[in-house]
Amino acid sequence: MDRHLLILAYHRVLATADPLRPGDITVEAFSRQMAVINRYFNALPLATAVGKLADGSLPRRAVCITFDDGYADNFTVALPVLQRYGLPACVFVASAYLDGGRMWNDSIVEALRVAPGESIDLESLDLGTYEVASAAQRYGAVNKVIKQLKYMSATDRSRSTAALAELVGKPLPDDLMLSSAQLRELHGAGIEIGAHTVSHPILKAIDSQSARREIVDSKQQ
Repeated sequence: MDRHLLILAYHRVLATADPLRPGDITVEAFSRQMAVINRYFNALPLATAVGKLADGSLPRRAVCITFDDGYADNFTVALPVLQRYGLPACVFVASAYLDGGRMWNDSIVEALRVAPGESIDLESLDLGTYEVASAAQRYGAVNKVIKQLKYMSATDRSRSTAALAELVGKPLPDDLMLSSAQLRELHGAGIEIGAHTVSHPILKAIDSQSARREIVDSKQQ
């Protein structure tokens, strides 16, 4: 019988709702979803599921729970829920951001979160001017700035992100991503750990040698 493997791909699991991250699931919603998975599905470790998929022994309603990027709340918020229901999972880590790093898109979110005033002028960075009087306006500004930077070269994107943070002039959080100690504790708790490149580039947008280095170096780290 042909059986399918369902992969659930999460990123962050937030302790409370965040108006600048409306696409990220809260712990309450995550808990409800895991309760459904626990009751109605066969949750498998990813490596086990891949093997069973290959040899035709995959059970009905097979599912794997995965997390991308390596956010600290995978440990602080998601892990207790997974442990409550006895569910396996795999966390894919962008290795450059362990121990205090911050992904460029998160830098945009956090910079615009703390930007003072009711508007922000980014014309000096060729990024426009935005009203930020409300959370909805700040979220709109975040989306527009991220879209402009997403397909820049890594060098230009880093330069623009750093310039934006400097213009805002306020410290940004350095605890969004996992620490090495948290990563080891996740592994010790039975969570599988996978590589998710070093710096999370869009692989099809870089040359093959750079893509290979991103993949191989991440796995080695």
